[in-house]
Amino acid sequence: MFEAPGRKALVETALAAFQEDILPALDGDRKYLGLMIASALSTAVRELEADADRDGIQRVLDGFAGLYGEDNVERAGHDAEAKLDILSRDLTRELREGLYDNSLTGPVHTLLTVLAEEKLKLSNPKFLAAREYSQPTPN
Repeated sequence: MFEAPGRKALVETALAAFQEDILPALDGDRKYLGLMIASALSTAVRELEADADRDGIQRVLDGFAGLYGEDNVERAGHDAEAKLDILSRDLTRELREGLYDNSLTGPVHTLLTVLAEEKLKLSNPKFLAAREYSQPTPN
């Protein structure tokens, strides 16, 4: 079932072939489209790496536990991905309803920071590595 090459290796091979053989031959609008495809494939590789590294998921679940309590996180389900989906929907609804409008400090700030960092690991790891963004100081 899990024969080599794995999903990550396949996507990496496709990305390398695309970047080395196809992308240099493109120009104009096709070059732009090619760069978008290469970026998407790079993101897919990072997501596959993140699947193998569950630390990020645990950081986010810990952030939700800090906001909602460990018992509520456990009640969200057994599968980590399903938990993240349910808890993220709850947080989104609560933010939309203005539940945290008066105070975006404490556990909600910590959780939002963790969520942003984990998303940046996938979408723009160079930005996160530079850590040249400013954080508001809580009053």
